[in-house]
Amino acid sequence: MDERTSNKNMDSCIMDTQESSEDEGEEITYFEESSESEPEFECETWDDCCQILPRIEGIQTFTGRHLVPTCDNEQFVSVEKKIKLCFTLNPKLLTNDLQNIWKANLPTSTENLEVITDPFKICVVKDLLENAALLDRLRQELYSINFNLRSMDLYEFFQSKDLKHLLDSDCIKMLYDFLNTDLMNWVANVTGYNLTHISATCSLYSNTDYLLVHDDQRDDRRVAFILYLTDDSPWNIKDGGALQLLSKDKFGQPLEVVKDVLPSNNQFVFFPVASDSYHQVAEVTNLNKYRLSINGWFHTKVPPVFEIPTYKPQKNSLYSQDYLSPQLTDIDLETWIREDYLDRDTIQLIQKHIEQDSEICLKNYLRQEALNEILLDLQFQDLQWKKAYPVNRYSYEIADPLTVSYTLGRFLLLFQSVEMFKLLQSYTELDLDSKTARMKFELQRWTPESYALLTEYDWKAKNELDLIICFGCKNSSDVIGARTQYVVIEDEIQNALITIEPEENNMNIVYRDSARFTKYFSKQSRCQCFYMLICSYSE
Repeated sequence: MDERTSNKNMDSCIMDTQESSEDEGEEITYFEESSESEPEFECETWDDCCQILPRIEGIQTFTGRHLVPTCDNEQFVSVEKKIKLCFTLNPKLLTNDLQNIWKANLPTSTENLEVITDPFKICVVKDLLENAALLDRLRQELYSINFNLRSMDLYEFFQSKDLKHLLDSDCIKMLYDFLNTDLMNWVANVTGYNLTHISATCSLYSNTDYLLVHDDQRDDRRVAFILYLTDDSPWNIKDGGALQLLSKDKFGQPLEVVKDVLPSNNQFVFFPVASDSYHQVAEVTNLNKYRLSINGWFHTKVPPVFEIPTYKPQKNSLYSQDYLSPQLTDIDLETWIREDYLDRDTIQLIQKHIEQDSEICLKNYLRQEALNEILLDLQFQDLQWKKAYPVNRYSYEIADPLTVSYTLGRFLLLFQSVEMFKLLQSYTELDLDSKTARMKFELQRWTPESYALLTEYDWKAKNELDLIICFGCKNSSDVIGARTQYVVIEDEIQNALITIEPEENNMNIVYRDSARFTKYFSKQSRCQCFYMLICSYSE
């Protein structure tokens, strides 16, 4: 620092001065006035880079400290810009273009968004927020909250409380306010709907989590939305977690997946809730990925009116009213069933157990010779399978009884026989020897992505006796999901009263006064196929 610049730089330093006096010293301190244009620095290290000024009148020594630190003598300081703590829409979205595109009802793809019109209208916005970096802070706050495991017939994933109950967290509150004001107004402007309020939660899908086919119709929901909070690692179709859109058949029932929308950070998806807005979340199949999102609905004051598609159960299915009478046959029970389970003393023990617990599992029920023949004939090439439908109720395959082999046909006839009705009566003391006794059955084939939901079947119409036996998977641990559960349908949280494992050759007998469903069969199971015979008997 030379003399020509010393006076100029004195104003930018804090100076310790000492007058050349033998009697006393005096400290003179100078402070620079603050400036609103000055950047803020995080560094707390101050350096000693001012030189001593040799010739200043009245001052013997001069020691300087920079008011603005330079972080351990670094020549250049990189100033990190402060993030503005406010969620704001991407300015590119604040035009009338999207509104015009939406009204035109035409499929459109631009740099910022995509409007899909088939199988139903939906908008995918690629970069919703201008300050996407703030999502990192939001993500950290969400990781610290409590999630509840949501596990029902329709889904399995983790979910938070409604965001309105999590407003103690700064970033969550800012997001909730943004959703309830700026974003809701923007969506209302685009769609033309009069939106009044929101409901929103945070959902987290980890490995094997899923959400099956549904349409979101409920009360005053008008527009469904998803804001993705994934990390920087891109998702591909093999990872699962895609929002899948389904087409519909001529009756208005969901048919098949025709479009996949992969998760992407700062991506926003919204669509009107309609009678045909069938969608699902594909099972997450990557151990190292988490599908994190804020999702919910924009509501309206006047609930929309939806057309409910006509639904009729398939003929001769478990969900129909088509029953079979007991058949007089030449079936010999001893040919199929192990002698232990035909013994009088064993039958009494079975009866007492069912009387007490309303259910029992009889291990290795069929004779080994009979089991081997059944397993072989289930692979019979001429055996035809038809898909159970619609997929918002169940998804598995049913054997066509007219195409089964002779041995498999005899096996199915066993459960329709008068002899089996009598055996079950001795097991349960139900009046299955009466003229009104009936039964119905399905021989099912289960592969990954199969399931059977509760449906609107009238489970309370009559109490029935269910028989369930599986083939193809010796160890139930080889199957993820695919458990058959009995629940009280009125319960908001479905705690299983009885759970049946898909383990080979176990005869499960359940006196049912509750509802039955079978969980989704995970694609990550070691066992990739099994068969299940379900019979329902009534007095």
